[in-house]
Amino acid sequence: MLFMITSSHDYSTCQTHHPEKGPLFKDTLANLGKHGVKVHNMYSNRLEHTLFIVCEADSFEQLDAAFDPILEMGHLEVTPVMERK
Repeated sequence: MLFMITSSHDYSTCQTHHPEKGPLFKDTLANLGKHGVKVHNMYSNRLEHTLFIVCEADSFEQLDAAFDPILEMGHLEVTPVMERK
């Protein structure tokens, strides 16, 4: 299944300014494949502190496990999507 994941936070909780959360956020994204999540692309809007991830996983449980380390770092929206042909 394809998913659009939108990860957002505000300036006051931005992990870029946090010495421990920044590396954890980056490592979590780098390790999505270890949970069976295939990333097709990532897009960001730095001004809005929002990250968009188009990914593929066999189950929602895989996404839950993959994003578990950063669940408390902001708001995650997970939307199933499909390719229109």
